[in-house]
Amino acid sequence: MLPSAQWFVLLFLFPGSIAFSQEMWTLDRCIAHAYENNIQLKQKELTINLAENSLLQSQLELLPDAGLGASQTFRFGRSVDPLTYDFTTENSKGSSFYGSTGLDLFKGFRSINTIKRDKLNLSIILEDFEKAKNDLALNIARFYLQILFNKELQDIAQQQVEVTKLQVQNTQKLVDAGVLPGGDILEIQAQQATEELNLVNTRNQLRLSLLDLAQLLDLEDVDSFDISQPGFESVEVGDFPGSEDEIYESALMIMPQVKSAELFVQYYERDLAISKGWLSPSLTLNASWGSGYSDRILDYESGNIMAFRDQLEFASTASLGINLHVPLFNNWSGQTDIKNKKIALLNSSYQLELIKNKLRKEIQQAMADARAALENYRATEKTLVSLTEAFRYTEQKYSAGALTSLDYNMAKNNMTKAQSDLLQAKYNYIFNVRILDFYRGLPIKLD
Repeated sequence: MLPSAQWFVLLFLFPGSIAFSQEMWTLDRCIAHAYENNIQLKQKELTINLAENSLLQSQLELLPDAGLGASQTFRFGRSVDPLTYDFTTENSKGSSFYGSTGLDLFKGFRSINTIKRDKLNLSIILEDFEKAKNDLALNIARFYLQILFNKELQDIAQQQVEVTKLQVQNTQKLVDAGVLPGGDILEIQAQQATEELNLVNTRNQLRLSLLDLAQLLDLEDVDSFDISQPGFESVEVGDFPGSEDEIYESALMIMPQVKSAELFVQYYERDLAISKGWLSPSLTLNASWGSGYSDRILDYESGNIMAFRDQLEFASTASLGINLHVPLFNNWSGQTDIKNKKIALLNSSYQLELIKNKLRKEIQQAMADARAALENYRATEKTLVSLTEAFRYTEQKYSAGALTSLDYNMAKNNMTKAQSDLLQAKYNYIFNVRILDFYRGLPIKLD
């Protein structure tokens, strides 16, 4: 069973734990909207329809062909009547009617192999369609996660601005009381201006990330677009289950790109069998019936022109035949085509190996990124604890007039950077672990 892109919804949502506003876009709503409106997916659906038509046509090729025909002829001057074979110099007219059918009894199994090949082609296109859906959902999840990251960055920037505003007020009181020199108020005000600029930048980053996702969804109203913010409070960053080999073996069985490559090998095997079929004898059954009318056919008893219905019976003819065709020499084109199909088959097997190798490398990279993010998270978490305590100590000493505003700003900037680094490591870890779970084909739970 292919990994449903809906599983990505579980990467970030806790069922029943969060209430979302109707104006907000959840991840599952984004994915559902993209599935319904994405132009590339619609084009791939048309490709599926074409493949279905080709398969149906190859199946219908097993049926006998049949046809009916009629003609009306006017003859002037000397001519031969096609029904009586008599020469006449008078003007005459006649009609003919015919029907024919043919059935291929044996063609080297070309028709059967063509049907099987077209079925494989349809399956390949369906697998490619699933891969396109997975890629789209994964891309949406990546953009969605980037927005969440930028939202938290904005919150951090907003908090820092609020803290610094309070510190400006306290510093002004200390300067007025003569505890701190007048230059400190200028430095802390400069820090406030810097943090307000940083807040503006994070807001712009958030707007741009929202715009990126809105454009990916082909939304017309991008200004009012916003996403629901799930809670990550219960998410614990820890060791992830599964080894690289386990994840890779699972991915081999469920990833559509692997299935598509495997089907391509079978496709070219059938294509090779079709080419070999052209070198085998073919046997065809044909049947036909014909009749006609002529104003030169006379009734023997009355001497008048024979009645139309009587002429149809009188002039009717039928045939049944079996045709055998044995190809002897076709300028070696058949053998050349077989050689080319063998090369294509070998190339498809190489392509399958390339896709498997690419998949393993992707899993290796995701696992390496997840491990690096985990190590970075743990190290940054310890750093943040230390820098937070250091900032509190610095803040107390600064409020007492024992430190300069430069010391205060440095401690605060170090803590802010650690908060940002921890946030980045957290989201990197979450995303890469979800990638690994996606390759395993498992529903993902955060609780």
